[in-house]
Amino acid sequence: MRGMRGGARALAAASLALVLALLPGCKTPGSYREPVAQFQRANTEASSALGLYYSELNRYERDLYLDERLYDTALDVLASDAAGRPTPLVGKLFSPESIQARMDAISLLGVYAERLATLAGAENPGKLPESSQALGTQLGSLGTQLETLASKGDASASKYVEPVTTLLGVVTSVFLEARQGAALQKAIEQGSPQVNAILDLLERDMVEVLGPQRLTGAKQALASRVMFYNLQRDKLSLAERRAVLEDIRRASDSYEALVLAQPVEMARALRDAHGALLHFARSKRELESFEELSAAMQSFQGRVQTASAAVQRIREPQKE
Repeated sequence: MRGMRGGARALAAASLALVLALLPGCKTPGSYREPVAQFQRANTEASSALGLYYSELNRYERDLYLDERLYDTALDVLASDAAGRPTPLVGKLFSPESIQARMDAISLLGVYAERLATLAGAENPGKLPESSQALGTQLGSLGTQLETLASKGDASASKYVEPVTTLLGVVTSVFLEARQGAALQKAIEQGSPQVNAILDLLERDMVEVLGPQRLTGAKQALASRVMFYNLQRDKLSLAERRAVLEDIRRASDSYEALVLAQPVEMARALRDAHGALLHFARSKRELESFEELSAAMQSFQGRVQTASAAVQRIREPQKE
């Protein structure tokens, strides 16, 4: 009986601890780690997928250049055009350095977000994980890199310089702020406008440059195949017609995949996730706000995974 009473007391104590843990304001610092970790995982996946999308544009332009010459024998294959400029055969729309700089800008958003969550109560407010501190140091020269890229002809790089440099300054300075409340307020007021500016630029890259260029190229590739078939079908054997029609089908599938992919969704998902982190940081961080943050981070991760899978689909080489 004594053992049973002891067990009952232990069970009651455990139940009380569980109830207290679920009451508003009783979330422990460790409780916030999973939504923050979810954000970081999805942020990393978005950075990689967007970097892939940028880099694939160079290959895509080269493939399109050669594709035109496959179906039009009047066109030469050249390394430079009449004006001496590199053709897509050897030229690059985005250099590896330009692509890396944009991936680093997304990584910077992750460092800022983790610091924001840390100050809001996720961890010891005086210390960030060593990995984030190291990444923040690594990104310290990003503003200078962007200025260099702008001087080398990267048209939109110069627009990233101010928000990236300012956000780097905010992230660095809040590391040194002794008062948690002051640091959090500074991170919100000075950092969030720069986050929005960087996301605006990423979104503009994809909506105004990357998306239209890919779609135009895919439509052109489909049209050239259709024209070739319609002009040459009387001269083709059954096997040759079958091969050309299969090529048309693949080009049509590629065009459809591009229409549906919408990589810009990753930038928009990043914006919504940062908005949720900002809302959490401004809240009293009670149970309700924690649940909202968790739900938002799960949604963010799902959106990024869907968009990343779509990017993978449009880059898969077509089967011969």
